[in-house]
Amino acid sequence: MSERPQPTYAVVPSRLDIPPERAFVERFTAFSRQLSRNLGSRYGPTHGKIMKATNLAKEAHDRHLRAAGVSRLVRDQQVQLARLARGGATLTGPCTLHAVDEWAAALHEASPWMSEVGTFLMRHMRRAIEKGRLGLSIPPILLVGPPGDGKTTYARLIAELAGTPFRQIDVGSGSAGFRITGLERGWSSAQSGVPVEMMLDRGVANPLLIVNEVDKAHGVRSTKGAVNDLETSLLQLLEPETASRFECPSLRVPFDLSRASWVLTSNDLQAVPDPLVDRCTVFRMPEVTPAVAGLMFDAIARNHEVIDQELLCQVRDMVVGASRTSSLSLRSIQRVLAGLEQSPGEVLH
Repeated sequence: MSERPQPTYAVVPSRLDIPPERAFVERFTAFSRQLSRNLGSRYGPTHGKIMKATNLAKEAHDRHLRAAGVSRLVRDQQVQLARLARGGATLTGPCTLHAVDEWAAALHEASPWMSEVGTFLMRHMRRAIEKGRLGLSIPPILLVGPPGDGKTTYARLIAELAGTPFRQIDVGSGSAGFRITGLERGWSSAQSGVPVEMMLDRGVANPLLIVNEVDKAHGVRSTKGAVNDLETSLLQLLEPETASRFECPSLRVPFDLSRASWVLTSNDLQAVPDPLVDRCTVFRMPEVTPAVAGLMFDAIARNHEVIDQELLCQVRDMVVGASRTSSLSLRSIQRVLAGLEQSPGEVLH
C-alpha cells in the first residue's frame, strides 16, 4: 500500500508560478522549428531564426517576472517562489485523530510533568483535525519559568515528535524583530525573516517557531529612525488574519504565514508586554517537587545508557531528596545523569 501524500497549503499567490527562462526558450524555439517545417524546406529553421526565437522567449520571460513583481530577485529566489506557487507548501505533523493521540502520548511520555500543556495541545489538535485543519496546528503559547526548567526543550519536543521543522529565535541582541519579519531591501543586510526562510528552504507551510526569553526584548532603531521591536513583529504574526497576508519586506511578496505555530518562553511574566500575553495561552512551568524531580529523572534516564541499575536507583533517590531542600531544574538533573555516564563514582560523592 502506498503512503498517503502529505497535504499542501497555498502560501504564495499562483501568479508567482513562472516557468524558468529555459522553458520559455524551449517553447519558443520549438514553435519556430515547427513553423518552418510547416512552411516547407524553403523556410526551414536557420541559426538566425532560432536566435530570434530565443531572444523573444527571454523578453517574454522578463515580462512575466516584471508583471509578478519579482524581476529584481535573484534566480534562486524566483525558482523557490515558483515552486511554492505551483505545488503549495507541505503541511507536516498529525493528519488524523489517531496520529494526534500517538503524538500526544509520545509528548506525555517524554515530559510527563508537562501534562497540563500536553492535554491542552492534544484537545486543540483534535478539534483542528475534526474541522479539516491537517498537520501540526497549535495556538500561540507562552511558557513561563526560571532558567533551566525545560521550556525550550519541551517546545522542541512538540515539533520533533510531530515531524515538523522548527527554528529557535533567541531574544537579547535586540535584532529578534528583524529575524522574525525580515529586513527590507535597500539595507546591506536585507533578508527574509525566519518563517519565510523556512517556507522557501524547506517547503513547509506550518513550521514551529520558538522565541526564547521574550521578556528580554527591546527595540532596534535604524539609521533612518525606524524602530523594529519584537512586540511589533510578533503581534502581526500571532494573529491569523494579519499573518495570512504578511508581506515579506525583503522579497516584497505576500505570504500566508497563518499556519505557522508559535511557542514563546519567558523567565518573568511581568516583563512580557501585555499585548503578547493577551494573544497567548500562558502556562507556568511546574515547580520541581520531589514527584516532579522523579518524573524528570526517569524521562531523561531513558536516553542514557547506564548498566548498573542499582547505581541508577541510588542517584535517583539522591535527586529526589535534594529537591526537598534545594532548588533543582531539568538542566541540573540532566547534568547529574551526564556525569553518571562519564564518572559514576564521582556522582555519589
